[in-house]
Formats: sequence, structure tokens, C-alpha cells
Amino acid sequence: MGIQDMLPYRTPNHKNKRLLDPHVVIIGAGASIAACKIDKNGKEVPILKNIHNVLGLTYEIEQYDFSDEQMADFEKLFSDIYGKKEYVDLQAKLEHEVCDYFSKLVIPDTPTLYDYLILSLTEKDAIISFNWDPFLIQAYRRNIIVGNLPELIFPHGNSGVGLCYDCKLKGYANCLCPNCFKDLEQMPLLYPIGKKDYNSKLIIKNEWNRARDVLSRAAGITVYGYGAPVTDIEAVELMKSANNISRMKDIAPFTIINLASNEEEQRKKWSDFYDVDMMLYCNHFEETMLWNNPRVSLETLFDAILQQQPRHTEKPFKKYSTLKELQDFVKTITEFDMCI
Repeated sequence: MGIQDMLPYRTPNHKNKRLLDPHVVIIGAGASIAACKIDKNGKEVPILKNIHNVLGLTYEIEQYDFSDEQMADFEKLFSDIYGKKEYVDLQAKLEHEVCDYFSKLVIPDTPTLYDYLILSLTEKDAIISFNWDPFLIQAYRRNIIVGNLPELIFPHGNSGVGLCYDCKLKGYANCLCPNCFKDLEQMPLLYPIGKKDYNSKLIIKNEWNRARDVLSRAAGITVYGYGAPVTDIEAVELMKSANNISRMKDIAPFTIINLASNEEEQRKKWSDFYDVDMMLYCNHFEETMLWNNPRVSLETLFDAILQQQPRHTEKPFKKYSTLKELQDFVKTITEFDMCI
């Protein structure tokens, strides 16, 4: 009988001292606001609740005599009009304007928290984004020169992603398919309609399958600016089912990055998914192990806890003025540092 047979949880898969299981980061609107509240051209990054105000659609919506409660929450409003004949023109207008607005957002030239986030992880890891803005994919694109970057997964679709349905490839919006050289089509956005039918769109279904896979294997999870709203039924079910499969919640670190004012509510909400004894609450990305131990966050933790051999060398991030400075620093984190 091996040690794994005697334990009530699964120990991490590893090769030498390098973990094979992923660190998975789940991001929501709060992460985009923290990373880039105003884009390169001065455009505001909206949250879903106030998106119609930012896009200047409030007057047009008011012509339909919605209640104050509906007008105060775009998610509720869109759910109420979805699929109804009397609102077909309004629904089409909202969908077009939302996608058009997000697709025109541009990440600033200076390093953002999304650049740090992407460069804190490696290709075995994954970022699951529930955001429509293109900042994460834009940050990925400009950091690809560094190499060894995490997988990006978009269960709700994304305005920065293009698709080739013929070749079944995912790429950058407004680019050509690298295989057949046809124009990539805009990735569909999954709008707030209560229980979403993501199975009707094959590419969206595949994103959910990828999310389920990485979460079920995760050796650590970080939730950044995402509240798992009760209206997002599929996301809640996804995380609960993946957590049951993983069998690592007793030892896997679970980090929440959110506002101080949300701590009590967030801790209570996520305790339904993960072990409260492994939960760390942070108000800023700079307080996390991803910032303090980029690219080796989980290895550093598990060396200390499971191996009783804390790592002596650390290379934490610091604030850099230019993207090149950040990239040059990350290139100093060698394979030796990852496996020490």
C-alpha cells in the first residue's frame, strides 16, 4: 500500500520538484478594473451591471418603460428581454453595441496587472476569464516573446478572440487563420440570461470543457475579482463538480483577491466550494504568492508544507516602468529556479 492509498486527499503530481498540476486563476470584472480601468485611448472599462450607462444606451432602453430595478442592473434587464419578440430589435442592438465597444478597447503600453498575471504562470497553468474585454488576450499576445505562458480559457466568450470554424482553431480577433489564412470570425459572447445554453455553440462548449478539466486537476486556485454570482448557474455548477473530482481541496491553496469591503460575503460564498482552512483573502494582486514567487508559486508553497524544505531563493516581482523591463526580469527565472 502506497502513501496515497492512506490519505483522504490526492497529493500533487510532480516530476522531480516541478509540479505537473496547474495553478488555475479565475478572473472577473474586478480584475479588469484593477488592471486597466481606463484603456489606452481613455475609454472606460464597464462592469456588466452599468454597461448600458457607459455605452450611452440608457435613453434608448428607457423608451421601453422598464422598472427602476431592471434599469439598475443590465444583467437582469437582458435576462428579461432575451428571446421575446417585442424586444428583438433592442436585444440585437444591445448585443451589437456591447461587442463593438469591447472590441475597440486597447491595453495601455505600460505594464498592467494582466501582464504580471500572465508572466507569473507557466504553460501547465491556466487563466479562466469570464470577461468580455480583450485586455487579457492582448497582454498574452505582447508577452508571447517570453514563452512558457499559461492557457487562456473564455467560457463566456471574448471580444479579443477570433475563431476558424473550419480548422477548429482559436486565435486573435481581426487576424487570419494560421492554417487556412481565412479571416477569423468573432468569438461569440455569452450574454446574461440566467441558465445559459452554452452547448448550442461548439466553441463555447469546448471552453467550458477546458475549464472543467484544468479545475479538476488544479493544485491551487486563485480567484481575482470574480464573485461567482448566483445568476451564473453553469459557472457555479462547474466549480462544484470540478472540486469534487480534484480531491485536493484539503491541501490546495485557495486565494481570493477582492475588495476589503467584500471579504465577509466572499469568504462565505466560496466556503461552499473550498476548504476555509486553505483560504487566503487578499485585497491586491501584489499580496499573493503569484507576485512573490512568480512561475514557482505552488512549488514554493508545497516545498515548505509537504517537503519541509522551504526554498531559500526568491525572485518576487516589483513595479517596472516598461514592459521590456518586466519581460527581462521574467527571463531570469530559469528552469533551475523552477526545479530547485
